[in-house]
Amino acid sequence: MSAQSGAYKVALAAADTDGGILSLANPEGADIIVTKLILNVTTIATAACTVDAGIAADGETSADNLIDGQDVHSATGAFAEAGTDGKRAKLWESDQYLTVSMATGAAAGLAGYAYIEYIRV
Repeated sequence: MSAQSGAYKVALAAADTDGGILSLANPEGADIIVTKLILNVTTIATAACTVDAGIAADGETSADNLIDGQDVHSATGAFAEAGTDGKRAKLWESDQYLTVSMATGAAAGLAGYAYIEYIRV
């Protein structure tokens, strides 16, 4: 049996609201499993900042079930560490969102991309 898989690239924003850095509706319109989320920070936040990323019920809710407390001020680069609450993989139901939110500090100046790999359920 062959698995259907995909990948998605989306730009990050510099906003402090829940889902403000990224709010992405499920692009497949079907249940999928996120197998990897990478945040590629190309420009660091101008002040201390950590972010959370995960699957949420809506686009304006913070979630940390994929990445928890990632520092986006100290260095540029690609980050995929789960942190304390993050998981290696997460079910992304058809009506849910993947969000990246400021957890601490301020996201001003932050730029980069999220790379999302997934398989269809």
